[in-house]
Amino acid sequence: MSKHSHLKKILILGSGILGGAVLDFLAQSGQPYDITVGGRNAEKTWLRINLAKFAATNLGHMPKLSFVEIDVMNIEETASAIETLAPDLIFNATTLHSWWVITQLPAGAYQRIDAARGGVWTPMHLVLTRRLMKAVKLSGVTAHVVNASYPDVVNAALAAEGLAPSIGIGNIANTVPVLRYAAAHILEQDPSAVQIRVFGQHYFSYRMPSSGTAKDIPYHLAIYLYGELQPTDTERDEAIFSTLTGPFKRVRGLAGQSVTATSATRVIRALIDDGTEIVHAPGPLGLVGGYPVQVTQGSLSIALPEGMTLAGAVDINRRCQVLDGIADVGADGSVRYTPESAGILKEELGYDCELMHLDECEDRAAELAAKFGEYYRRLGDDRIRAA
Repeated sequence: MSKHSHLKKILILGSGILGGAVLDFLAQSGQPYDITVGGRNAEKTWLRINLAKFAATNLGHMPKLSFVEIDVMNIEETASAIETLAPDLIFNATTLHSWWVITQLPAGAYQRIDAARGGVWTPMHLVLTRRLMKAVKLSGVTAHVVNASYPDVVNAALAAEGLAPSIGIGNIANTVPVLRYAAAHILEQDPSAVQIRVFGQHYFSYRMPSSGTAKDIPYHLAIYLYGELQPTDTERDEAIFSTLTGPFKRVRGLAGQSVTATSATRVIRALIDDGTEIVHAPGPLGLVGGYPVQVTQGSLSIALPEGMTLAGAVDINRRCQVLDGIADVGADGSVRYTPESAGILKEELGYDCELMHLDECEDRAAELAAKFGEYYRRLGDDRIRAA
């Protein structure tokens, strides 16, 4: 029997900007995957599937792609679909509020809302992921679930209910390619000679590349040169980080989503291809924040550099998440926001929440969506009146 006699089955939920890009990369990989895309809108999803199919065919690949109607809000129907499909891996790219939505606000309003940081939107990311994980459990299918919806916090919160996805994508992983190039530049080495292992919550991967510094941000960067761990050096790190706003600055935002999509594809392929590889990802094994992760035949473990303990790595991420507006993710899955971040949403949106229990996430998400919608419409009216 050949290595690829069994087509590995991948279920992608969500075919928007990120999910669609991951679909493209998988379809163009040349690997014999059996990929199903789930969604509520059959026509819209089929159009995206066909785009991926035809683009891959232009590159000499003829991927096996199909559609299944799934509404993740319906746990029982989602469980039934998963049981029927029996996927080896599920990629969740669904959310009630994509990260880029607030960037559509007028500049002043965006800056005020953005100051609350990413953690305050946790309920919007929790709802669909939580329902999906309940459906996976109900289905009895033992598939890896790769979560793209704020996994730094969502995966850890769901761990309290035994519903944590296997791993997340993006965030810390998005810093790895540029840090390798930047470290090679500072060390005057070829990038192929440099490997890194970096630890940090979403805030580190968001703020450090845009500011060119990690001062006052908890993180840990281990640099390997020809396989040898280099001594820790904060000044060296700062020199590396400074180049991210200089020679290694890249397109960010929606136009830069290919980095997130390729980081997701790498995690998916590491799991589905049953190889051995170190990847970077947020939320592995239900942990808060981001880590290097050893993937071995589908099993996951944290790839700790010499001298670092798992407790130390988790502590870095717990301290870092405070800067993202998350004071704590409790053992019961409750999410406590920092007073500063909660205060910004209260002042701007009239949304008052400093502590959210898991069972409240759907009500909180509905309230937050309504408050944000009112805020957005009010700003629109103000702009019209001022025109």
